[in-house]
Amino acid sequence: MGQIIIYIAFASSLISCISYFTVNSGKNDFLKSARAFYHVMAVFTISSAAFLLYNILTHHFEYTYVWDHSSTKEPLNLLIATFYAGQEGSFHLWALWMSIIGIFLLAYTSKQDSTGKDRYEAPVMAIFTLLQTCLLLILIIKSPYLFVWESFPKDVQAGFIPPDGRGLNPLLMNIWMSIHPPILFTGFSLMSVPFCFAIAALIKNEYDRWVKFSMPWLLSAAMVLGLAIMMGGYWAYGVLGWGGYWAWDPVENSSLIPWIIAVAAIHLMVSQNKLGGFKKSSLLLCILAYILVLYSTFLTRSGVLGDASVHSFVDPGQEVYLFLIIFLVIFTSGGIGLLIFRLKNLKTVKTEHTKVLSRESALFIGAITLCAAALVVLAGTSWPLIAKGTVDASFYNKMNLPLAILIVFINGLSILLRWKHSDEKQFLKSLITPLILSSLLTILFVVIGIRDFLIGLLAAGALFAFFINIEIAYNVLRKNLPKAGAYIAHAGIAVLFLGIIGSARYSKEVDVSLPFNEPREALGFKMTYTGAVPIPGDTTKYYFNVDVEKDGRKMTMQPVMYYSSYSEGVMKNPDIKDLVVKDLYLSPQALDVPEDFSEKDVDSLVKGETKTLKNLKIKFTDFNMDSFNRDELMKGKSQTMGADIEVSDSGKTKKMTIKMKYSPEGEPDYIAVPLNDKYNIYLVKVSVMADPSIQLAVVDKIEKMNDPNKVEVPTLVLKASIKPYIDLVWIGTVTMVLGFFFSVIKRARRLKSEAGKKEVLTNGKGNVSGNGKAEIKKGEKIKEAFL
Repeated sequence: MGQIIIYIAFASSLISCISYFTVNSGKNDFLKSARAFYHVMAVFTISSAAFLLYNILTHHFEYTYVWDHSSTKEPLNLLIATFYAGQEGSFHLWALWMSIIGIFLLAYTSKQDSTGKDRYEAPVMAIFTLLQTCLLLILIIKSPYLFVWESFPKDVQAGFIPPDGRGLNPLLMNIWMSIHPPILFTGFSLMSVPFCFAIAALIKNEYDRWVKFSMPWLLSAAMVLGLAIMMGGYWAYGVLGWGGYWAWDPVENSSLIPWIIAVAAIHLMVSQNKLGGFKKSSLLLCILAYILVLYSTFLTRSGVLGDASVHSFVDPGQEVYLFLIIFLVIFTSGGIGLLIFRLKNLKTVKTEHTKVLSRESALFIGAITLCAAALVVLAGTSWPLIAKGTVDASFYNKMNLPLAILIVFINGLSILLRWKHSDEKQFLKSLITPLILSSLLTILFVVIGIRDFLIGLLAAGALFAFFINIEIAYNVLRKNLPKAGAYIAHAGIAVLFLGIIGSARYSKEVDVSLPFNEPREALGFKMTYTGAVPIPGDTTKYYFNVDVEKDGRKMTMQPVMYYSSYSEGVMKNPDIKDLVVKDLYLSPQALDVPEDFSEKDVDSLVKGETKTLKNLKIKFTDFNMDSFNRDELMKGKSQTMGADIEVSDSGKTKKMTIKMKYSPEGEPDYIAVPLNDKYNIYLVKVSVMADPSIQLAVVDKIEKMNDPNKVEVPTLVLKASIKPYIDLVWIGTVTMVLGFFFSVIKRARRLKSEAGKKEVLTNGKGNVSGNGKAEIKKGEKIKEAFL
């Protein structure tokens, strides 16, 4: 059933795509069918998503995808999140958002502008449905509706239904799994719309109107994708335990690159909309932004970064790998090729020579700088495809630091400059206050601890941009909130840079070993490990309580460690305390416990064999399985395994039974069996199959007592770090996103006002309506507001 739904959605999308291309060629009779089949596609894509989610929520483990990513033990929010935990589901989520966004895009493009023309509905929707058709084709190639007996024909009989699923990867078991991926794919989907408008402009050979139509969508895409990127950073910071929010991981970078290009495109399109320039650049950047989204998808989903990134998916199979390459090549060559074909028609008519001291010049320099930063990140990200290994984080930091300095200063300067030409005296006068304020605070930062010249310059630039933008934003806010959007976003980026400087460049990190109940000093805090307790509601996970004390204030921090059978290893989650101007970050590394024995104490004996160990002659006579029941072990109960041995010491022989316990997860519990006051004997391993044998350990208790390297009490090993001013990273992100949001509202209102202006000034035939001069005056006021 699920597969049939996908086939119908794919066929409907293909028919809609062909119909829209036919309409674009001049045959308007196909417009109704194009719209109708688009809605059919949307209905069936949404239905498929609902069907897949139903299978997950009702535990239909006969589907490989459901079995592979979900289980009956997961809470509802994470169970829902398993929808997009794997390759197939993530593509389905993308197709779902595309289908929904397309409904609004169709309604948006079918409206008329002030000239009575539509908003490029046919070419925009033709390209959009082509993109959607490709996504749906991937769902046919990589279906989430395969049965387990189809996926594992040699291992599973037809009709077999597993009793439970494998469950979600422990790294994904977090509230952010329910939030971050849906927002990220919303950003990816929105980024397709400016791409479609840019291609539509090239198809129509019209290069002015498309900018105002695509701008709200581009702003929305940049807003949502930027938010998603930083949400991913916050998730990594709070869960992964490596102490940061950005590691220049290739997959992290691959989503950052299209965002940077989109921001550059926004600034050039603002200039084009105002003065008519930068037509080629605006088109190119909108095309590149989405191509880089596709490139990001290829890097993440193809498995090529499996050894270079912790975020990469596994190899999806040769068919999907090949199709991702074709997908990328078609739209890259198509978009860039069409732009090259239209170059002769893209000559900008210059009415006035552009002055260096002008806003459009600053915006162009800023866009070039952003593109240079994106190129640096792209080069480092793509390096694993060229050679083995990854580029070190220092490469990105060193290469991007000068560019970041230039970006923050342009951030401030461009706001003070006027279009076409700025009066030099007035411009210099406007610099005085922000320069004084930023200089004073930079001096304070130097006194506090900044010693690196370039970092100091970056901080000065960020402060300079902040003071300029916040002053203008405050003045505009009192009159019209949406108009302050650009200034709020710029101020947020300045705050974000200040947070990055403090938290990344000037963080402190030390390794700390905390013996049980023994205080230790670290980073100016007194820390005491007081023991581990099970997490309420989940007894498989443990809080490792650490009492932290400073200046008479005491608090308890609780980093987490637990064994995961899914990843067959110990999972570690940090704990973080927000101390207003800094974060205290404790990341658990290990728990050292007193060892019963070491590797040097262990030896193997085949059944019937006799060996001399630690001056003891030991013979393995037989297995002892009196207390072992395999069925009970499978039911989740611990079982005891044993072995009978004969031990000869000083001419005396003693028969003994040594035992060990096995948990259902396969975890051993070693049991000490004393021979006398000097020796303990442990059963370490039992092998009852082809080569019956055991491993045992003989421990000399006196020798162990005098070992200088022995662990007396359980010791918690931590990485403790201080992250100064890291809250500025999150505050800056939220501020930036709010700025984008207000800018979207501003652009949407502008288009709505333009439509209202048309209704006021005409009666539908281009004639002055109703009140004549009064209506024209109203229209002129609207026009003045636009300017």
